[in-house]
Amino acid sequence: MHSNKVYANNMGFNPKNKICLVTGGSSGIGLALVNELFNRKAAKVINIDIKKNDTSKADYFFADVGEQKDMTMVLDKIYKKYERLDLICCNAGIAADDDAFASESHWKSIIKTNLLQHTILVRYCVPKMLCRNKGWFLITASAAGLLSQVGSATYSTTKHATVGYAEWLAITYGEKNIGVSLLCPQGVSTAMTENLKNGGVAGIDGMLEAKEVASITLDAMKKGKFLITPHQAVRKYIKIKAGDTDRWILGMRKLYNKYIT
Repeated sequence: MHSNKVYANNMGFNPKNKICLVTGGSSGIGLALVNELFNRKAAKVINIDIKKNDTSKADYFFADVGEQKDMTMVLDKIYKKYERLDLICCNAGIAADDDAFASESHWKSIIKTNLLQHTILVRYCVPKMLCRNKGWFLITASAAGLLSQVGSATYSTTKHATVGYAEWLAITYGEKNIGVSLLCPQGVSTAMTENLKNGGVAGIDGMLEAKEVASITLDAMKKGKFLITPHQAVRKYIKIKAGDTDRWILGMRKLYNKYIT
C-alpha cells in the first residue's frame, strides 16, 4: 500500500554528491551528522566550530557561529572555495543550568549561539540558494522548544524561538525550492547532557545515541519531513500540552520538583 502522508517539503534531501555544512560539527549531534553525511556519500562536509576534531574527515573552519563578522568572513572563504552549499545544518548550541537570576551577559551569549546563528546563516545563504533555485536547511532545536526545559530559562526560551524561526523559514521559502527540516530530540548522549545537572529530565524517556539521531534525521529528510522527533513520546506530549495546557503546566511543575528542587 502507498502512504498518503504529505510532508512540508516538496521533495526529499539526499546527501549523495552534495556539499554540506555543519555548525558545531566537532562533537555530539554535529559530529554524528558529519559522519552520517559521509556514510551517505556526501561530496564534501564542512565543519564550523570553535574547536577542531582531529579525527573528523570534515573540512574545518574556525568561527563563533553567533558573531556576524566572524561568520561572514568564514562563509566568504567557504563559498569561494566550494562555490555552493547544498545543505546547511545549523546545529551548534549551548545548554546551561540557569534561572530567573541569570545575568544579561549570560542571556546574550546563549541567544547568540542558539538563535542568532540561524539568522546569520539564513541571511547570508538564502540569496545564493534562490539564485540556484535549490538548497536545504536542517535546524537543530530541541523537544524543549516544543515543550519546555525545567531548570534552564535560556535553553527553553531560545529553543522555542528557534522552532518559531524554522517554521517561518519553511512557510516563506518552501515554494521556492528551499527545504527546511527541524530537529527536536529529547535526551541525546553527548557532552552537553553530561554536563547538565538536570540531565535526568532530558533523558526521562531514554537517551539516544547521537549517531542514531543523525541516521533518523537523514532518513526523515529523505522523505521531505519538516518536524523530526527522534523520541516518539514527544508527539504525545505535544498533544497533551495543546489539549490542556494548564494541566500540562501542573505536570511540568511535578517534574521540576522531582529533578531540580
